[in-house]
Amino acid sequence: MTRLRQFWAITGPFWRSRSALPAWFLLATVIALTLLGVWFSVRMNQWNGDFYNALQALNGEALYPLLYSFVGLVAAMILVVVYADYLRKHLHIRWRTWLTEHLCNRWLSADGQHYRLQLQDREPDNPDQRIADDVRLMVEHSLKLLLSFIRSLVTLVSFVSILWTLSGAFTFSLAGETYRLPGYMVWTCLAYTLAGIAVTHWIGGALQGLNVGQQHREADYRSALIFRRRHADAIAGHHGQEQDREALRSRFAEVIGNWYRLMRAERNLAFFTVGYQQATLLAPFFFALPKFLSGELQLGGLMRIQSAFGQVAGALSWFIYAYRDIAAWAACVERLHGFVVILDAPLHAPLAACKPSGNALLEAELSVQHSDGSPLLPALTLRLQPGTLTLLSGPSGMGKSTLLRTLAGFWPHVQGRWLTQAAVFWMPQDPYLGDGTLAELLTYPRLTGSFCDSQLHWALNEVGMGHWGDQLAHRADWYQRLSGGERQRLLIARLLLNRPALLLLDETLSALDPPAASALLEVLRRHLHSSAILLVSHQPHLALQADHVIDLNTPTYPCEERFAHER
Repeated sequence: MTRLRQFWAITGPFWRSRSALPAWFLLATVIALTLLGVWFSVRMNQWNGDFYNALQALNGEALYPLLYSFVGLVAAMILVVVYADYLRKHLHIRWRTWLTEHLCNRWLSADGQHYRLQLQDREPDNPDQRIADDVRLMVEHSLKLLLSFIRSLVTLVSFVSILWTLSGAFTFSLAGETYRLPGYMVWTCLAYTLAGIAVTHWIGGALQGLNVGQQHREADYRSALIFRRRHADAIAGHHGQEQDREALRSRFAEVIGNWYRLMRAERNLAFFTVGYQQATLLAPFFFALPKFLSGELQLGGLMRIQSAFGQVAGALSWFIYAYRDIAAWAACVERLHGFVVILDAPLHAPLAACKPSGNALLEAELSVQHSDGSPLLPALTLRLQPGTLTLLSGPSGMGKSTLLRTLAGFWPHVQGRWLTQAAVFWMPQDPYLGDGTLAELLTYPRLTGSFCDSQLHWALNEVGMGHWGDQLAHRADWYQRLSGGERQRLLIARLLLNRPALLLLDETLSALDPPAASALLEVLRRHLHSSAILLVSHQPHLALQADHVIDLNTPTYPCEERFAHER
């Protein structure tokens, strides 16, 4: 029941939404086709009885019409089965699309939830795998299990009466008394199936945990491969291939180890389930043989009992045959529910932003701490006016990047007040280029259609990358294709197009030589003349272009004086 509650917590928003109306229609249609398939199975059971009775009596006049009706029944069954599967796949992709977008929207929310989780060490392992693979597998197994369960339930109701009627009563003597058991094949089938379910659960109990472990290890290995691909130049430059191969081999060894444990568990379960399936084919003959040999049953009746027993046993054995799918489904639900719980959990909130007085775009009086609460930066006062450039310098490790995270509204370990009247555009040290076309990289975070080609060419020309203009529609791994300096030029072009009012730039010009860095900074100031810029940099020559300089290495003096002395 716990997994079902978790499942509904994940999928309930979809099935309760208006957009689920077509999905409900598809689900109802697929269920109706499934029920129609059961009806055809009942008709085939009746056909079996008529056919084998006619065969036993050598009644040729009855046999040929039965063969013709068989062709019609099979053709109709094929249509029902094919369209049920076709519509089920439509439902699958509709459900998966909504759930994938829902989780992506919550993970990549406007308030930067994904980054806040990372900063506070609460990010779940491999969120990409949970959204891409676990959603797909959960939807796939959910539909498969639901439809097979409905089919089994309706099959049980439809065939149990047939089996009850055909089997009649079984008379036996015990301790001098004669007993009569009506519908004995039904009771025999029930006992047979319950024993099979108990043995299946006993053998396969470890499968869910092993499936969860396998998904976790596969995702870790894939992430390790992606990481090495991203840093291929550094690995080649350090000649570190042997060490990285060993690290990947170690990760893959964990995949293999869990895979073998999963193999052994599935092998042990398969020994029983395959044997159980084969025994189910012969069990009805064995139990009904006395009645057939005594003449109480004709061959047609025996074949109908065999068919009905198989249908009832198959329906009652749903748990046995679906055990692996249930284990895989439960593993996906557990991982996705854990992901949703993390997304819903309250985080340590940063300072709430208020509107500053006057025309300042940002005012801050802050005391920034490490995540353990120890001081990182003393009490600071900062005021950014429109059209000004403030340079923030100081030795590495003093907290410059953390200060920018704080001013961007993400670092939660801070005290004081933070006032802004403009959306903050923060560029961390590691440039984000995405995996789209060059035009998409230029216009990010706005859509490509927000700008015409002439504007894109203008931005590239302004930053000295006009020769890339014919590659705007080209899709590539731009992070690897562009040099460090070109990546930073592209980021400046992005700023020229988006024209943010308040910029927090972390070493955005560090890969450029002094003349190029100064020229690009001048381009930025010329075109964004009403924007406020706070730039973290270790390049002393840029201080000549700044209106204010903040040197974190300067001995402490009053905050206003320390953070606002003019150049």
